[in-house]
Order: sequence, then structure tokens, then C-alpha cells
Amino acid sequence: MILASTTVLANYQYFNFDVKSLKLHRDSYRRYIRPQLKNLKTEFYHIAKKISPIHQHIVRIREDALKLKLQYAKMYSECEQQQREQVYCDIDVSKLLARSYSLDKNIINFRFEESKNNYIKVDTIQNYIQFTKHLDEIDVANSKIQRFLELRKMVDKTLYITYTNSFNDLTNTINRVSTLANFAFIDLLPKQQQSTFESLLVHFISPVEEKMIASFSPDWFKSHLGKLNLTWNTFHMNIEKGQTNFPKRLLTTVKIMHNRWNSVLKIIF
Repeated sequence: MILASTTVLANYQYFNFDVKSLKLHRDSYRRYIRPQLKNLKTEFYHIAKKISPIHQHIVRIREDALKLKLQYAKMYSECEQQQREQVYCDIDVSKLLARSYSLDKNIINFRFEESKNNYIKVDTIQNYIQFTKHLDEIDVANSKIQRFLELRKMVDKTLYITYTNSFNDLTNTINRVSTLANFAFIDLLPKQQQSTFESLLVHFISPVEEKMIASFSPDWFKSHLGKLNLTWNTFHMNIEKGQTNFPKRLLTTVKIMHNRWNSVLKIIF
């Protein structure tokens, strides 16, 4: 009976339910829900790489941008706590700087691989121009982040720390890098599939990886479950029945992803 009712719910794009009745415990999250969501994201990447081989490199850039954002958010929280008792926060930016260097390295590697392989086709030139614009913007923003962190590391635990900008000043730049990385991820997908993949990336993958893969945010997940389900089912419907020219050989992967999402719903309801 539970299985049947959950299947019915999963087939609706959006459903009404009492948030308080949902069951989301840390143990089930750790043992089952988080692994399923991680696998779902991995399969999303897998599909992108199969559709567009150049995405094997773009994924690395996006992952570095995401980890940069997540590491910064953690340090920002620590900084806020410290500033309740002191003017300047005392935090080690070494790991954040290392992540920025990693992003820089992956951008350089991408440009090198790009020069060796003929990824550009006549019908994708406009997409490539847009992608290059976004990649250049990521590069410039990341350089600003590096300069800030290098200076911060240099003056750390000295009197000169009082003359540097606040650590919080990085927020907009780091968020911008993450947003641009999402744009770049979509740019080189086939034109007819971009809107479908962009919607899933922005409204499902990105929030889930921040709130439910990198951390455990049960209240957020329960309150956003309806919207997440709407986004997923819209993607699933567009891929299986829409006019997106989606490769038939990858439909099995989409069905596996759909089953993963439904299995998460079964645990919660």
C-alpha cells in the first residue's frame, strides 16, 4: 500500500502534503538518501559527457567552482562566529587558496586539450563563443580571488591584517564563479537540450548538492520537496516524451535516475 501510494505521488509533477508528516532521519540520510542523490548527480554528469565529450573537462571546472563555494561558505560561518568577540577573524585560507589554484589548473588544462581536439563544429560556433566568454569571466574572477587570498595568507597573524579587506568581501565573487560555471556547463550542450538540462541543473542538481550532499538540511529538503519533484518530473517527461532529440541509448540511464529519485520519496513518505 505504501509502495503504491508513493508511486502515485511520484507520477505527479507537484503534490501537496503535510511537511510535518515526512520522515527524514540522519541515519536513513547517511545510509541511503545521500548515496542515491550522489549517484543521481554522477549520472547527470555521465549523460552530459556522453552527449558532449568536451564535458569531461568542463565537469572538473564546475566541481572546483562548487567546492570553492562550499569551502568558502564554511569559512564564512566560522569568521562570523569569531567576529562576535573580535574585530578580525583568524582563519587559515590555505585550503581555499589550493582550491582556487586547482580551478586555475583545470582551466589551463581545458584550454590545452581544446587546442589538440576538434570539439568545435559549424553548428556549435555560437555556443562556443558564449562558452568562451563565460570561461574567461571565471578566469578573471578566480584571479581576483587568488590575489585576495594570497595577500590574506601573507599578512595573516601580523599587524597588516587590519589593513586588508574583510574576508566577507569575497562572497559575491565566489558566488559569481559558481554561477558562471553553471552557465559554462550548459553552453556546449546541444542547443535543443540546453533549456531542459539548465532547468534541472539550476533548480535540482545545484540546490541538492549544496543542501543534501555537502550537508544535511532536512528542514530545507522537506520544504522544497514539492518543487524538486516538479523539476525532476518535468526533466524526465521532456527527455522521454519531449522533442529534444535526446539519444535513445541514454534513456536507460535517465530511467535509473528516475528510480533513484522515486526510491528517495519512498523512504521519506
